[in-house]
Amino acid sequence: MIAAVRGKLEWMGPDSILIDISGVSLRLFVPGAILNDLGPIGGEIKLYTHLYVREDQLTLYGFKNQEQLALFDLLLSVAGVGPRAALNVLSRASTESVHLAIAQGDVDFLKKVPGIGVKTASRIILELKGKLVEPTSASRSAAGKNANGQASPEKALERLRITEALNGLGYTSAEIQAALAALPQEEKLSLEEQVLAALRYLGQ
Repeated sequence: MIAAVRGKLEWMGPDSILIDISGVSLRLFVPGAILNDLGPIGGEIKLYTHLYVREDQLTLYGFKNQEQLALFDLLLSVAGVGPRAALNVLSRASTESVHLAIAQGDVDFLKKVPGIGVKTASRIILELKGKLVEPTSASRSAAGKNANGQASPEKALERLRITEALNGLGYTSAEIQAALAALPQEEKLSLEEQVLAALRYLGQ
């Protein structure tokens, strides 16, 4: 089993890359959300991988971290979700945002992903809601906390919507997390005002 690959970034496409490993070029399909984080062509990168094997198909998928890989594997365990649809989910938003969408039962968020309809989105939520680990402490702090130190459902869903909006505008996960962390915590801003504030931060 190929657990990870390390090599020189040789080529980058809209949904896949080539990595030169000692003269051998491997093609990996990757989430579009990580393309901006891979660095320049010619630089060395390491990706965690999933080797998808079928009788007529042998495809390698690459991920920036083990959290992305774990979520990809879980999505594949859901009936009706293939590797392309699972990759589309990870291309749409960060792992933390997907975790929150599933935890909140947000069918609308998932059904917007190409290759996933209402029935499949509902099945993902039903089968994975109890299997996902909680978001990291960093993502919880960005999403807002209640009196017990946990992310309140309302605030978490609100930050999820902001993440979705910024992701749709092409910002990377790192940029989005930085913008969320910079939002005023004391002021009661509407969702639209928070999106505008995040855009002002990103435009500095």
